[in-house]
Amino acid sequence: MSQDISNTDKKPTWILHSTAGACSGAFTRLICQPFDVLKIRFQLQVEPLSRNSNNSKYKSIHQSISLIYKEEGFKALWKGLLPGQFLSTTYGLTQFLVFQKTLALLSITEKELNQTSSVHFLCGVTSATTATLVSYPFDVVRTRLVAQKSNQIYANMRSVAISMFRTEGVSAYYRGFFPTIMQNALQVAHDNRINSVKQFSSGFLAGVSAKIIVYPLDVIKKRLQLQDFIHSRDGFGKKFICNGLLNCIYVTVKEESIRGFFKGLSPSLIKAGFTTALHLTLYEQTFKLLQSLVNNF
Repeated sequence: MSQDISNTDKKPTWILHSTAGACSGAFTRLICQPFDVLKIRFQLQVEPLSRNSNNSKYKSIHQSISLIYKEEGFKALWKGLLPGQFLSTTYGLTQFLVFQKTLALLSITEKELNQTSSVHFLCGVTSATTATLVSYPFDVVRTRLVAQKSNQIYANMRSVAISMFRTEGVSAYYRGFFPTIMQNALQVAHDNRINSVKQFSSGFLAGVSAKIIVYPLDVIKKRLQLQDFIHSRDGFGKKFICNGLLNCIYVTVKEESIRGFFKGLSPSLIKAGFTTALHLTLYEQTFKLLQSLVNNF
């Protein structure tokens, strides 16, 4: 009898983990979305993020929140939430499935995985790349929504997707894809290294360092995603126009110096801190609740 119960408990475990992860991820994004809006607005601004700049639309976190609220209303701080939710859910589910399938294909057990960093890296990069390929259009759609004033061009996620397809073609859904792949590969490699030191406080510092190292790629990605939409961004200051990855890097350095690659880093780090704390807490509590419901059922 006890053996049957044990097998029953083990069988749905991966479903409970996945459900708990999806629920905690969705709620965490809901709470932290305003920081994502600020980050993207900062990344796309050519003028300096400084209180002393007379030409800058956005100058600080507090000033930007007040300005967005004044010009676009409270809901504007949650722009891009729906495609963001689709992005997180699609990415997480695809990454999980591909990771497990890659392990099965290589005939690697969980115990062997922990002892073989090269295999962990291979599985991680494969799953992250595939997940990015599947979920990336949601990222582009989200950027378009956040980059505009309320209903300036697009009314919702559906209107963005249809308009892009009709006027720009399928390739528009993958603008900035290459720096994203680079960013994810670097992040996976770093996460693999952190696994061996996660028991120490240095793991936290290493995580922050990794965020800073790969952050310029996120800025480049966002600017590339917006190129076919840049002429519609009236009222946001100087328009950033580039032609491809290398030209994006060149124009950014020329007009904004190296500091241009780190615009929006502050709200990004704040978001990362809140996201980590909320996600872990909610994940644990949701998993316990689901496990209790399954056992009682």
